[in-house]
Amino acid sequence: MSRVAVIGNTARAIGAVCASDLALSGHEVRFTVFPEQKDQLPAVRKAGGFTVEGEARHLVSKKTGFARLGKVCDTTREALEDAGAVLIEVDMHQLEQKFSAMIPELARGAVVHVQSHGYWPAARLTPPLRKAGREDVIVTEAPAPTHAARIDGTVVTPKGLRKGIRIATVPASRSDEALAVLKPLFPDFGAASSVLETGLENLNLIVHPAMVLPNIGAMERAKLEGRKFAFYQDGVVPAAGVLGDALDAERKLVCEAYGVGHTPMAKAIEQYYGFRSGSFYEAMQNPVYKSFPPFQPDIWREWESVDLPYAIVPCVQLAEQAGIAVPLHRGFAEILGALLGVDPWRCGPSLKDMDLQGAPEAVKKRVLGL
Repeated sequence: MSRVAVIGNTARAIGAVCASDLALSGHEVRFTVFPEQKDQLPAVRKAGGFTVEGEARHLVSKKTGFARLGKVCDTTREALEDAGAVLIEVDMHQLEQKFSAMIPELARGAVVHVQSHGYWPAARLTPPLRKAGREDVIVTEAPAPTHAARIDGTVVTPKGLRKGIRIATVPASRSDEALAVLKPLFPDFGAASSVLETGLENLNLIVHPAMVLPNIGAMERAKLEGRKFAFYQDGVVPAAGVLGDALDAERKLVCEAYGVGHTPMAKAIEQYYGFRSGSFYEAMQNPVYKSFPPFQPDIWREWESVDLPYAIVPCVQLAEQAGIAVPLHRGFAEILGALLGVDPWRCGPSLKDMDLQGAPEAVKKRVLGL
């Protein structure tokens, strides 16, 4: 069995559900959170772990019950000691800052998997690793996290386990090395062609913009009336489907320019959740999404504050440096920038920061390690 460090646990509960699932699978799990999340630790330490309720089919271990953690740690240094595999759940705005602080603490040869909906973490974190002389460490990313879950205190309820997750490293030639460490934890993992695939196949890039824009008025009305909004139920409207399919067609052009196999949104939903459909609108009817509870009505601001700089803008910039027009994605960037009060083109990492700047062929060679 593996020694795993699980660092961080946001409202999405991915850290907690992964720590629980891996512990139930028999791995030695060390768990800690970032300083702003420290209020979570006393209850977990007192309990000795998490209680997992719900459907075992949503877990790799296929077990529920009490998940005893190997150790609940006060610091990342303590959790990371001799950990060959590391899972991180973190606010994407804080990714570089939090990770850079951990670089000296990482074990030699550690493989760090960032549990996020894409957002280019391997491309963003490999440059600081190189700068620090820590090329022994590998960062991996995927288009979506492995799990979906809810948490109440120390009780974790899994809501979904995505299948067919493909991970990427920088360069892609290190994927096999990373999979040797990660597949014992997540046997369903496979290798993506490169970070261009995982970045452009970001599930939130595919789903959120088309769903958010037609529903902003309804969500703001819900906020004014002091009620939640059933985003994945009442928000699934035909206009969102039209926009989703149109955005997907633009994204396909970008994928083709960089030699990335394009997965239509409906096929991505089938891959992850086993729900077959033929269009964006039909795919949004999948039972996993329908099981999600209503959200606070301004949740769209939180989502799009991440999607805009780390998904939509990089997609536009990759397209335009390849000479491809993506007017819908560019329009979404401008509209969301205005609504959020930010300059969309200056609120996140540049392609240069992620070593993705240049002609498509040159970029492909770099990310592949050729």
